[in-house]
Amino acid sequence: MNKHKKFTFIIVPEGTEKTKRASVSSNMIKAGVLVLASFALVFTFLVYEFLHQQYQGHELFNTRKLVVEQNNQIMDFANKIHTLQTRLESIQQFDMKIRILANIENAASQKENTYSIGGPTIDTGGYPVPLTGVSKDMLVKKMEMDINDLLSKTGMEEKSLQEVYENILDKKDLLLATPSIWPVRGFISSGFGWRINPITGGKEMHEGVDIATQLGNPIKAPSNGIISYAGWETGYGNTVIIDHGYGITTLYGHMSKIEVKAGEIVKRGQVIGLVGDTGFSTGPHVHYEVRLNGIPVNPMRYLVGNFQ
Repeated sequence: MNKHKKFTFIIVPEGTEKTKRASVSSNMIKAGVLVLASFALVFTFLVYEFLHQQYQGHELFNTRKLVVEQNNQIMDFANKIHTLQTRLESIQQFDMKIRILANIENAASQKENTYSIGGPTIDTGGYPVPLTGVSKDMLVKKMEMDINDLLSKTGMEEKSLQEVYENILDKKDLLLATPSIWPVRGFISSGFGWRINPITGGKEMHEGVDIATQLGNPIKAPSNGIISYAGWETGYGNTVIIDHGYGITTLYGHMSKIEVKAGEIVKRGQVIGLVGDTGFSTGPHVHYEVRLNGIPVNPMRYLVGNFQ
């Protein structure tokens, strides 16, 4: 049997041209088929690799996008922790102010004076900054520590504010007697302490503050009390003295008119007289004194906020 068979292909052209014959051996056909199969296989592999690379590229893009979003969420969370820490510090400072005003001992003398402030230290410049694995791990660990710190100090502050609340209830009458609001709107023209007397020119101890303001403005009681004196006083002119109890008294001098009388009970904010310049005075103002057990103290230590 002939192992080298040949296949003859007859080509019949159009027109009058002669018919053509072409003979191809079986080996050549096998080789051609093998080449085509190899080409098809290579082509299929290349198409597969291309599609695989496209898929991997898409997955890598999604992964990077997810990482950026996670980084942004971590940074945003860290910033929120920092904001909470700052607000907690403000609450603590407010707590301390209330304690001072209410004369409440800081039972948390063991309390820290300030809260730790954390948060990210990376300058984003307003744009997301990808975190490396190391910096992300460090930031997450710090956030965990800050959250635990916030939980601990929030509990401490809650107990402290509860203590303040209970003390305020116990000292309600004392707080009502404490002269904590300004008796009149104006500005301090002369403070508490040693000064040169504007009338005599000599050095003297100024036992109150002078609040300069418009003639006739109302003067209000800064806290509850009883009028212990209402009349003329040498140097002070028309004068009112209020006994607030607990050893606290206040004096108001140079009034143009007195609106109360001795023995009268007054409430915080009640008008007790009008601004004037009676007595030894260089212009309309109120001479305002606070005495504790008869000893003059600086009224500024009691006054809260702006002029009331």
